[in-house]
Amino acid sequence: MPPIYLSESDVGRLVTIKDAMAALEALFATWGQPSTTNLPRQRAPLPGGAFNLMGAAYGAKGVHGLKAYAGVKGAQFHALLYSSLDGSLKAVIEADLFGQMRTGAASGIATRLLANAHARTLGVIGTGKQSRMQVAAVCTVRPIRQVRVFSRTAEHREAYARSLQSELGVEVVPASSAQACVAEADVVVTITKSAKPVCRAEWLAEGAHVNVAGANSDARREVDAETVLRAAVKVTDHVAQAKEEAAEFRALVAAGKLEWSAIRELGELVTGKAKGRTSPSELTLFKSLGIALEDVAFAELVYERALATGVGRPI
Repeated sequence: MPPIYLSESDVGRLVTIKDAMAALEALFATWGQPSTTNLPRQRAPLPGGAFNLMGAAYGAKGVHGLKAYAGVKGAQFHALLYSSLDGSLKAVIEADLFGQMRTGAASGIATRLLANAHARTLGVIGTGKQSRMQVAAVCTVRPIRQVRVFSRTAEHREAYARSLQSELGVEVVPASSAQACVAEADVVVTITKSAKPVCRAEWLAEGAHVNVAGANSDARREVDAETVLRAAVKVTDHVAQAKEEAAEFRALVAAGKLEWSAIRELGELVTGKAKGRTSPSELTLFKSLGIALEDVAFAELVYERALATGVGRPI
């Protein structure tokens, strides 16, 4: 059959954040299999930004694919899904909302595996478009009663809090500072484009879990070195990609304060090859990069839903 084109609105109608989490969890259950292969993001310089390209093969589903986008203002994101049986193109998917859901899903899985079961309070630094799915995912896996949000603009964070509270049905409070946002929070999410740390270890509560989800560039760090060093469990989605993009880890490795062997992969937690927290008092950390395997796994689910419901335009 001919490939199909799926728009942003199609994606929003076809899948939920829970669906995205289920798709990624199924992917991570295959972690370590030879047919599960991720190619780290490649960047080509552009005027004012970069062209980003990332690909992967997901053998368990018989698909492979890529995501491409330009890191410039107004850029469009697209995921391409192919059959690994005959190499044919299955779908072209608009991948902005798609990417927000995929990234949120990874944080949700990490939170389920690493956060304390009694977690009730979530602190979120960053109120951009990626932030909502982070909150939705965490609220899916933990009984969150209060969400605190912070961004640099008071008017923005207040409007965001009102909107998010209406959308999710939980109490959402705008915080006056980043420190006030994360103080005593059981789960913390940083989802910013900041070049300098927006969260510091001294602010964090005992037993907190931190999702560092906004930066995938060596020029950007969202948490300070002490947060990484204090974390009893340090996890990322793909160590090979972290060696290129995780500035928080790279700087410490270069300084001789951290070994790459201390970083575990999310798939290792899902398969049981690595342990999560062993004490309620431990600090745990997930450094989310966003990998192509997550895109391919999610694209496969979106495509199958589209086929089942007749959604999409033939191309």
